Amino acid sequence: MKREKGMNASRLPPTSRQNGFTLIEIIAVLILLAIVAAVATFAGGTADTKVAAATALMKSHLRFAQVRAMNDTNTWGIGLGSTSYTLQTGGTTAAINLPGTDSPTMNLASGLTLSVNPSSITAVTFDSWGSPGPTTISISISDGANSRTITVTRKTGFIP
Repeated sequence: MKREKGMNASRLPPTSRQNGFTLIEIIAVLILLAIVAAVATFAGGTADTKVAAATALMKSHLRFAQVRAMNDTNTWGIGLGSTSYTLQTGGTTAAINLPGTDSPTMNLASGLTLSVNPSSITAVTFDSWGSPGPTTISISISDGANSRTITVTRKTGFIP
């Protein structure tokens, strides 16, 4: 409607105004929700961080020994202790270091322990096919309250 000279402003129809949120307000709320969710997720999941990290590292070291065995005529493996493990070849300590370390032996972080099932196994050794043999081996890493298990599947050597 055209405003005519001398017309009172109160007689003009109200401007059409849409109710709702702007795009910027919606994005700001989504960002805040993402931050809150991230903080809540990480705050609740740190109880077994040392156990999870040690488990992931040991898995990679087992896979390293397995790949070495598949590319060599010697058996390769990981000798297991209660608080450490060692890269081995032919039943003795290897002359090379574990990946990411400066030693063939890896000592677990303070408070962590290893246990093996079956308990008679002192080393996980791989043949030229990457197989640990006829028995599935379970290695548990624990801090007393939290525990994670690594499974080395019999015959195939699959480590999930």
